Amino acid sequence: MNDPIRPAWHLTIAEGFGMPFDPNGAIFKDGVYHLWYLYQAEAGHQWQHISSIDLFHWRWHANDMQHHAGDPDKGIFSGNAFQARDGKVVIAYHGLETGGNCVAFSSDKELDKWEKSKANPIVNPGWDPHMWLEGDTYYQISGGTPVSSGKPNPPVLYAGDRYDQPLKKIGEFMSRDLPGVDDFEDISCPDFFKIGDKWVLLCISHSRGTRYYIGNWDGKQFHPESHHRMNWPGGTMFAPETLLDDQGRRILWAWVLDRKSGVSSGTMSMPRVLTLSKDKLTLNIEPPKEVERLRFGMMVEKPFSVNAGQPVTLDKVSGNMLEMSILIDPGNSKRFGIKVLCSKDAIEQTPVVIDRNKNTLLVDMRHSGINKPAYNEFAMAFASPDPENNPVVETQEAPFSLKSGEKVQLRVFLDKSILEVFANGRQVITQVIYPTLKDAINIQVFSDDGPILVESLKAWKLFPAMQW
Repeated sequence: MNDPIRPAWHLTIAEGFGMPFDPNGAIFKDGVYHLWYLYQAEAGHQWQHISSIDLFHWRWHANDMQHHAGDPDKGIFSGNAFQARDGKVVIAYHGLETGGNCVAFSSDKELDKWEKSKANPIVNPGWDPHMWLEGDTYYQISGGTPVSSGKPNPPVLYAGDRYDQPLKKIGEFMSRDLPGVDDFEDISCPDFFKIGDKWVLLCISHSRGTRYYIGNWDGKQFHPESHHRMNWPGGTMFAPETLLDDQGRRILWAWVLDRKSGVSSGTMSMPRVLTLSKDKLTLNIEPPKEVERLRFGMMVEKPFSVNAGQPVTLDKVSGNMLEMSILIDPGNSKRFGIKVLCSKDAIEQTPVVIDRNKNTLLVDMRHSGINKPAYNEFAMAFASPDPENNPVVETQEAPFSLKSGEKVQLRVFLDKSILEVFANGRQVITQVIYPTLKDAINIQVFSDDGPILVESLKAWKLFPAMQW
């Protein structure tokens, strides 16, 4: 609790070492959100089961998803959960040292007791699996194994009429890849689901982080039509996992990979709600309404204008565990935004910038902390073209363009070392930052090249949700 960078309301590891810290097995059942995460303990790679009724406060369960004597797997690696035709919940996972993918299943009300299939591994060879039931057929995607050089293996589709028996190889899961995807990018941690009348393949490449495809599924192959990223050079958004709840919401978590080692290793992004945009080629992304239950101590600033080169420090809003809702009329300004976690002498500051010339939303890490880490292009350099050459980057930049006359609605969330920015419901950027000065809690609004009007600005303190 004395760790100045340890998040307090983001889901954070209780014990062990979260490297990797993939969210896995997300499923909504009987009014409860269930989630597992991958971590390392004395027994090696295993999953920890947690559950929640509000997406922010979690109960830790007894751990049964690990290696047991006599199991073919020597550890539990990434995978997913779904409900089978017989009502049981099935977990598909990569079984370490089996070379393939395994399954476990449960009819336990709390999902604490699991039985592994005697036929494990049911897919071999295999890698990060995603499994689901469609009609009377069980499908499984086996992710494409990353490689340090050359082109990774493509994801493979398997199918069968039983979830606990070996599945038959159908062929390559994707009919093609799309422009903008590097040849060295793998498809790992896949999550495949229907949203509206389209299908989404959410995944990572180990080199570039979280990304998604939108397209069509014909029962034999996925035909992608668009590709978008949810992590950009300098960012650390990895291993996404989603579920569908009783409100019809598709909710996502991802691992926010730390840039510093220590007791904070192992943090999830805040949950995000995904919907299909009108163009059916992109996703809308919003915070869940449940985050409002953490709010207290509302702070309100009256509308104000900001002139070019004259930043305004907020009088009533400051802190490092906050939610801010800001509506800005940019006028003719081409570069403007908000600076968070600013020290009074400006030695430490983290600008969040809307750049209309470059059509980007960016986080500038150049002065985010006196002892800031190196932000490299590839957070997992082993999967890059040249692991020995990993350029340092100073800003994480996401595509974001404004329509003529469109205002900017920002929802900014701070949790000590975690910054998450939602822009107009269609773009999100997540960044880990490490301010060290005690007075680095101030907030400024700025414009570089023309007056802007802050039409409304509300903020709330956010109450800690973790018990430690």
